[in-house]
Amino acid sequence: MYLITMNLKYPSLSERGNALASNPARIDLELFMEANENLYHPEKNPDGAFPLNVAENQLSATEIKNKLTTIFQKQQIPDWVMVYTSALGHPEVRATIAKFMSEHLCHCPIAPENLGLAAGAAAVIETSTFLLANAGDIVVIPAPSYPMYTKDIGVKSHLERYDLQTHFDIHELGTTGPVTTTLLDKVLDELKANSKTFKILLITAPDNPTGCRYTEKQLKTLSEWCTKHHIHMVVNEIYGLSLINEQETDKEIFCSFAKIMQRAQSDYLHLWYGFSKDFAMSGIRIGVAHSLNEAFLKGLDNVNVPHMVSNLAQWGIAELLKDNTFVKSYINENKKRLFQSYTLATKTLENLEVPYVPAKGSFFIWADFSKYLKNNTDEGETQLWLDIYNNTGVLLTPGKGFQHQKKGLFRIVFTAVPYKHLDVAMARMYNYLSERRI
Repeated sequence: MYLITMNLKYPSLSERGNALASNPARIDLELFMEANENLYHPEKNPDGAFPLNVAENQLSATEIKNKLTTIFQKQQIPDWVMVYTSALGHPEVRATIAKFMSEHLCHCPIAPENLGLAAGAAAVIETSTFLLANAGDIVVIPAPSYPMYTKDIGVKSHLERYDLQTHFDIHELGTTGPVTTTLLDKVLDELKANSKTFKILLITAPDNPTGCRYTEKQLKTLSEWCTKHHIHMVVNEIYGLSLINEQETDKEIFCSFAKIMQRAQSDYLHLWYGFSKDFAMSGIRIGVAHSLNEAFLKGLDNVNVPHMVSNLAQWGIAELLKDNTFVKSYINENKKRLFQSYTLATKTLENLEVPYVPAKGSFFIWADFSKYLKNNTDEGETQLWLDIYNNTGVLLTPGKGFQHQKKGLFRIVFTAVPYKHLDVAMARMYNYLSERRI
């Protein structure tokens, strides 16, 4: 034991404690903190930075903050806020959220008893995967995908992430999701050959970082394949109301996975949601698990105690959601703001002749800056990322964390700063890259 302790960087910690203390949660976290301390302001800090790497909705945050402020100023906090309540969430709050999801997100009936609340989307992911799979089991995720899934499913649940490569060049992608049952068959055979258990298929819709959507037909096909093979399919709809340029005639109009779940009535189908993105409240920490699997919900009730949502936060969001007039207006205005900022950012990319995936939802543009790479390696990608940041103050998310094979792709979070600030950021990036030698 002494010899093992001597080899640890932090001898007072466990081996897992050392691993967590020694490695950053994500590659861009340190620079995000730096940029946040040096935010651009047209008068106070005109040379400041633009952290376009963390998925926050600064376009609509003020509207939500003002609404919550009014609620707390004008309404009496109920007695139940001060005492313990169900680990899955207060019954009245779950009923309110179920009603909201039925009308605005899922467009099908959602029963309160089929919902569990946790302190943010990360808590929902961690507890759900802990219950659905055994340590060492495989979670298949289409690449590129959200970097933090790795820790969300791995730190406590000890699941392994398998990044399904669905394409190489982004021109191979359309606006619909790229996962097919043919690809899943190949993965299943590969994992079986290596004595690995394919236990969960995790889809984000709309996707992070590509902004792709999955059609109703796609979701149905994938869900039937998963159910047949006793594989859990989870769809994360945390950007489900953050749709871009949606038209009534859109052939790829968003379909919530809840509709597929309602028809299938399967224990293997689940949905995640949260209010941090669509409702610009990432600091308030409310995530939602929706499942028709009674055993899963019973288990969630037990494991969720350390992840319970503050009663005060539950009450505040429930009161906001009860104002249906506000909710309808907010959703529509938020979509308009998203489209305005998305259009600004994509025009800059078009002027630079930088390819990108046409997003149909989420906060992101997945763009291919590979023509600016000096070396087609991870190191070359990191250097380009740092060069852009050091010369423009614009901080993007490097592609490495998204586990995609091609180098030189970056994620742009076009909602991370106000529209006028984004305009300055895009101008800086254009000026720098247009003069950079290719």
